[in-house]
Amino acid sequence: MKAIGLLNGIISWLVASQALAQQGLKGDYYEGTNFERKVFTRIDPQLNFNWRGRSPGPGMPESYYSIRWTGKLLAPASGEYRFYAKVDDGIRVWVGNKKVMDSWQLNDSESFGGRVILEAGKYYDLRVDFFNDMLEGEIQLFWQRPDAQHTLNPFSESGTLITGQHFFQKAVPNRVTLAKTPEKPAPTPPVIASTAPKTIPPKEAKVVVRKPVIKPPAPQKAVVLPTIALDTPQVAATSPPVNKPDFNAGTTFTLHHVQFEQSSYILVPESSAELDKLVRAMKENPARAIEVSGHTDNVGDPRLNLALSENRAKVVASYLKRRGIAEDRITTTGYGGTRPIGDNTTEGERAKNRRVEITIR
Repeated sequence: MKAIGLLNGIISWLVASQALAQQGLKGDYYEGTNFERKVFTRIDPQLNFNWRGRSPGPGMPESYYSIRWTGKLLAPASGEYRFYAKVDDGIRVWVGNKKVMDSWQLNDSESFGGRVILEAGKYYDLRVDFFNDMLEGEIQLFWQRPDAQHTLNPFSESGTLITGQHFFQKAVPNRVTLAKTPEKPAPTPPVIASTAPKTIPPKEAKVVVRKPVIKPPAPQKAVVLPTIALDTPQVAATSPPVNKPDFNAGTTFTLHHVQFEQSSYILVPESSAELDKLVRAMKENPARAIEVSGHTDNVGDPRLNLALSENRAKVVASYLKRRGIAEDRITTTGYGGTRPIGDNTTEGERAKNRRVEITIR
């Protein structure tokens, strides 16, 4: 009977170990701010990232990317949960098919929150969408549980990061249930015990008990090794950059959200969010200078397009100067339609050519 009890305990341990191997959220990492091209997939134990001056992983750019995390959230207590995230730039969060956060826009390390009622011991579908535009990306996902002490500000940083022990790829039995199951058969075996000692010597019974104890190391390695492999990118992603500046000299990137009125060099109001991020980056990197270059499509008079591109570059430079960036750190150039990145055969391709680019010096 001891052998049966121990064997049940080993089975419970193996099942629980397999459950641990499934912990975390599946992250699909994309190039582009709207999930354009998938680069890789990995399991992330928690959402606690600050990719300042580096990319989220191999093959990913340092700017203009998006990530979608999916999995199951295990609720440890019943009641109202208050979720919030610190993010740069955009985020959407669904818990149990209810959208609790939606700020799909440029944000500068801002916090957003939402609430939902959950029941203890249940698994809820969880989906987190995130995108980063220019420069560093940041995302941290917190919660305040109903069994925790409430504060006056429910979305303040008095909440705690949601750790991997609450994230799963699928619903699995919990350890408490497994531990209690073997207790039920224990009172019934006395009928078998009255005859079993005559045929099974005590020494032989001890040998049967010890064999399963020797075997667990093998499955344990099978469970632990994938977990270590999955965690490796997490460590690399969250470790601080080594001698890597936020602005890399020679890097050129497009200000995708800087737009002008048609055939004009008047900035539309929506451009300010991305330009403000550029201002902050330049203040954080005072040794760097930039070249602002304007580009147009090939429609119309090339001389007018050249002048339009020069004026658009100067307008961007003026915006930066009015917000404290020294004039000697900014140069401007207009290229008109001479440096297309699209073939100009369709409106979609021509739109790619109407752009403002920043080159770091």
